[in-house]
Amino acid sequence: MSLDPVTTRSSRRSFLRNVALVGAGASATSVLGSLSATEAHAAVFAHPGLLHTAAGFTDLKAKSAATTAPWSSGWTAVKANARSQSGWAAKPVAALNTGGSGENYIQLLDDAHAAYQNALRWKLTGVTAHADTARDILNAWSQTLTSVSGTPFLGQTSGIYGFLLANAAEIVRDHAGFDQARLAALLTNVLYPASNTFLTAPLDSCAPSYKANWELSHIASVLATGIFCDDIAKVDQATALVTGTPRLMNSIPYIWNGGDSDRYSVTGLSLLAAICEMAWSQGRDLYASHGNRLLAAAEELALVQPEPSEAPALGTWGTSATSPAWALIHNHYVTRKGLSAPNTAVLANKARTEGGGFDQLGFGGLAYSL
Repeated sequence: MSLDPVTTRSSRRSFLRNVALVGAGASATSVLGSLSATEAHAAVFAHPGLLHTAAGFTDLKAKSAATTAPWSSGWTAVKANARSQSGWAAKPVAALNTGGSGENYIQLLDDAHAAYQNALRWKLTGVTAHADTARDILNAWSQTLTSVSGTPFLGQTSGIYGFLLANAAEIVRDHAGFDQARLAALLTNVLYPASNTFLTAPLDSCAPSYKANWELSHIASVLATGIFCDDIAKVDQATALVTGTPRLMNSIPYIWNGGDSDRYSVTGLSLLAAICEMAWSQGRDLYASHGNRLLAAAEELALVQPEPSEAPALGTWGTSATSPAWALIHNHYVTRKGLSAPNTAVLANKARTEGGGFDQLGFGGLAYSL
């Protein structure tokens, strides 16, 4: 079994050259045109089928109506957040700059979270204004965005964008007026090429910045894009990078050497958990990969987490101890599978009204029960 992803002639070094070209004004599509995605196939996956499923929404509706903890506090947090309010006005740009002079990527992150949170509120309340808001945000970006540029963060954030947008779009995919085909084109023609270049590059020039977080963000994006677009090839590509790459899995939980904070390690756990959950929604068990490696990593990392002093606002960076990763991981291994995860359980129980960070989608306190 190979220790590295499938490789092509491209490399991390050529990836950085592509970043420089894009940063100079060329579009991601033109620079990476040879890697552009194929057209979406006929429906082959269950929809909705990313972080949420039809059965999951039925369960969520019951929890959102509860008046007892932990679900009442989780639902209260969702409703209170500014990005969950209908009427949120999108601020799309044609050229997204992810770092350096003139960076504007925060606009997409804000809007993507607003689209997801409004879509979720629609599913749980039936209030059409929330679905309309999510639809309008997604339509605005798919109509406007044509390129992604910027260093040094293009390698990571182009993956984050696809993951967030696809999850929001999956919820409103059948809502009246949503341009599903155009959003699919944005994911496959603007964002996927950068992810594919990163994921197929060998590690010959891997710098310290290229830790598992970056790779996981791209895997999450490719998987979410593949499911949303009914593209089996992309789903196979993403899942194979988890099941067939012990180098990646063995780097969990030690996936970042940022020094002053371990929340980057928990971000990696959260991204891997999201990947596993999206695959699980389609009948693929990545949670079990490499001997339940995710569970073992969560248990080990949970031992060194600080006490959560307070729940952070939704969509903001909080302490690693309030990550949505804990509830998601606990829900699968303990609630679904009946395994033991005492360290994870402590944090899952304490981080009930978390909202994650811009690299993650939160609501573990509502969506994933003990």
